Amino acid sequence: MEHVIDKRLNVKVLVLAITLIIVSGVALILKDYSTTVIVFIAAALIYFFKHKHEVYTVTGSPVKRESYFFDRDSKGALENVLHGELGDNSLLIYFSDNGSGRLDVIMAKDESYAVATIYHYIPHKYELATGPIEYSGPKVKKLARYLKRCQR
Repeated sequence: MEHVIDKRLNVKVLVLAITLIIVSGVALILKDYSTTVIVFIAAALIYFFKHKHEVYTVTGSPVKRESYFFDRDSKGALENVLHGELGDNSLLIYFSDNGSGRLDVIMAKDESYAVATIYHYIPHKYELATGPIEYSGPKVKKLARYLKRCQR
């Protein structure tokens, strides 16, 4: 990956934090100290925990990360599906809440770019089983459809 995913300032959160600070200032002017403190702390917490988000740099679309778990027996079949042609007739591998294999997917919300990585479980941690598989263009939409079909 050539740094196509970047962390950027979340403008909506910045505007919300500034608005809350202004409300806090108005409450201070009106001598409502408890409201001032509560709103100011809320603004600070919102800004410090949500001020940056990941975006796909080419389109500026936000990125979502998801993990899907599957049984160890399905690892080879899943690799074949991900490296091969994704379609409506591809082998379905049903995901569960836990498993000995994990598929991590990073996908732009506009479905223009995605990266899939398969991990296998070694006691106490997941280790990389395959390198990142990058998708762009119409294959991303096919991957998104495939992942929705595999969820129970």
